[in-house]
Amino acid sequence: MNLPTQSQVFAALRYAGTAAGTIGSVGVLIGLLGPDQSQALVASFQAIINDLIQLFGDTYKFALLAIPVVTVWLAKVGYNSAAPKSQIAAVQALPQAQVTVTDPKLAEGIPGVKVAK
Repeated sequence: MNLPTQSQVFAALRYAGTAAGTIGSVGVLIGLLGPDQSQALVASFQAIINDLIQLFGDTYKFALLAIPVVTVWLAKVGYNSAAPKSQIAAVQALPQAQVTVTDPKLAEGIPGVKVAK
């Protein structure tokens, strides 16, 4: 079994972060759950958070601050991995590949990439 490549890991993180953020945001915005279910869910989350507070102290506050930072980082990782230069570099790194581009700026800094004239 082969390990996933860096591009595959970044793509998975991009989609996982996007899916988690989207599901949470949509659920909150459209009121996916009824009032009784929402109240029970909030009470359950509050109980879990209170248990975590007792277990870890104020570490949960750090986690609450870290979640938006991690979400932004995942978005940046996804954005960078989808950049044309990143894709060209990934393909050019394959031993059997030869990339030819029409824009000379895309070939800058990537050894072996040919520019079509």
